[in-house]
This record gives sequence, structure tokens and C-alpha cells, in this order.
Amino acid sequence: MNNALILINKPVDVRSTACVARAKKQLDGLKVGHCGTLDSTASGLLILVTGDATRLSDYVMLLPKVYRAVIQFGAETDTCDYSGEIISRVNKDFAELDVNNLLDSLYSFSGLRLQSPPPVSAVKINGKPAYKLARSGQELEIKARPVYFREIKVISPYDSLTGTLELEIHCGKGTYIRSLARDLGKITGFGAYIKSLERVSIGNFEVNNANDLDSEYKFVNLSELAKNFTRIYISDKDSKSFINGMSILLRNALNVSRGVSVINNIICVEGDEFLGFGTYAGYEYIRPLAIVKKC
Repeated sequence: MNNALILINKPVDVRSTACVARAKKQLDGLKVGHCGTLDSTASGLLILVTGDATRLSDYVMLLPKVYRAVIQFGAETDTCDYSGEIISRVNKDFAELDVNNLLDSLYSFSGLRLQSPPPVSAVKINGKPAYKLARSGQELEIKARPVYFREIKVISPYDSLTGTLELEIHCGKGTYIRSLARDLGKITGFGAYIKSLERVSIGNFEVNNANDLDSEYKFVNLSELAKNFTRIYISDKDSKSFINGMSILLRNALNVSRGVSVINNIICVEGDEFLGFGTYAGYEYIRPLAIVKKC
């Protein structure tokens, strides 16, 4: 199976690009890409795409994500996680933190809001990754951008002895959990950074079903990806038009099913031999965006 997904349980201290390199080696040079960077300091689910399925990475990245994070209060680091240098420390007892204010702050993050990515991040500034500029000593101003928090759950209550809080965060594309920790630290006046971070799911894909990095990989059929999106199945006649870049009539779909996730303006289109993505063109048509053979 050349065009497929591979679920990887990425360990801490391994870069996403290193996971891609290892997969290429194991798969005898087959084309491999990843669907969104996971910090080297974080563990958990990383989705790889192989062969022509690399064309679909942007659509995988649209899927909602769930993280488990332990936030450490009492200091701030330059990377917003445990790997960075401490740039400020609060000389207070952990028990002095106002827990009610902390919980109210968590609720305030729900929904759409603006978030500034950490300086040490993969965000591009004038074509260069921010982390390279930051590590060269440049002072950066990274513009805030919209992110979406669907839900933030408290997994373990605030521990006034250690100054830690464990959260489960349900969020959308482009959200930095390190920035969430930093912002909570500023709101509470205690400073905060990520002590540990795990990505537990992306759409309907879960880390519990992922391969260890150096194990023999199990491929995931592209139809499993399709289940996340509103999906239509089309006839052979419409398939030929769609594959050739032509828009097709939505009302001609043979079958329509609602996906696990709600992704605005993106629809998955399936034929007998291909899977693709399209977008609504007016009220009646679907315009093709990306197409991959099922193999």
C-alpha cells in the first residue's frame, strides 16, 4: 500500500522530521511526509502520509486535536516549556496562587481567540522558521493569530505543593499549548510553562492505535481519513470529470455521510479508485482540490 497513513507514537526528544527520515529508511525510500509538527519536547500522535497521500497532509492538519499537558507554575522559560532557560521566577509559595482565578481563566479560553505563538516555534517569519531566528539572538514579534479551543478539562486539580496542573485540551489547527501555559502564567501572575505534553488524538485517530517509532508499521487506509469529513460517493462518470479538474454537481452524489469532525467548506469525495477533497463552488457544485488513487 503506497498511498496511506501511518500513525506514529512519537517519543520525547525526537523531532518530527527525524520520524519522517526513519520511516523513509524503513519503507525503502518511499515518499513520506508528516501532517503537522509535534514539538521534540512533546510525545504522542504524529501522522505520516506516504506516496501520493502526501498531497493530503493539509487536510489532515485541519482535524481537531486533543492534548494532555502538565503545566508548571512559578516560572517562565524562553521556550514556554521545560527545555528552555528560565527568564523569570516568581518568589511566592505555590499555595498563594488563586485557584478560582485560575479556573475562571481556563473557561475564558473557550472558543475562538487570538494567540501569539512562542518565539521558538515553526512559524515562518519572512520565509524563515521563528526558532532559527530566535536561537540566533534576534528579538521577534510574532503576530497573534486566531486559534480555537473547543474544551479545556482539568484532569488533576492544581497541586499547591508542586505548583502543577494537568489539563486535557481539545483544540483546532495551529494552536500552541506552550502559549496557553505562558498565557495562564501571565493571567495568574505566577508564570508558567509546559512540564510535559502528549498529543493523544487527531480527528478519529488515537495514539493508543499508533506504531512505535522503530516497529514494523501498519498502514491506515485513506478511507479512515475520509470518515472525519462530510463525504460524498460519486459515479464513474462524475469521477472522470472530478479527476480531470472539473466541478461536479452535488445533487448527483450517490451517497452523502456526515463526518466525525466539522470542517467548513471542505468535503471528501470518493470514487471506486480514488479519494479526494473539494470545496463548495456556489450552492450546487463541488470543485476539486486534491486527488489521490486508492492503492
